[in-house]
Amino acid sequence: MIGVSSKRIDEKIKKCRQLLSPAKVILCLEELFRASGDGMVAYTLGHEYEKIGDSDSAIRHYEKAESLFKDREYKNMARSAINNLKIEAILSEKKRAEIKRQRLGKT
Repeated sequence: MIGVSSKRIDEKIKKCRQLLSPAKVILCLEELFRASGDGMVAYTLGHEYEKIGDSDSAIRHYEKAESLFKDREYKNMARSAINNLKIEAILSEKKRAEIKRQRLGKT
């Protein structure tokens, strides 16, 4: 789909996001990404994976998006999403460790 306008990609993304189940949305977007190689499709995939709690897949897609985006603003948007997920993972791990310490009676 090289040469397809951003407007057309956005329309296809919206169509995918209207599907009822997260699995169908992701499948549709994955097919669109394979066909287009578009950064915004990769970014949207990252968001959809993030919504279902698959942080590893979300980060991979945000990283793809960051590398594909030419515009600095979009690159920063993808980098911000990556950083937020990594921070959430660190905070979650700290919370799990604290709960484990409390259960063991080591406060």
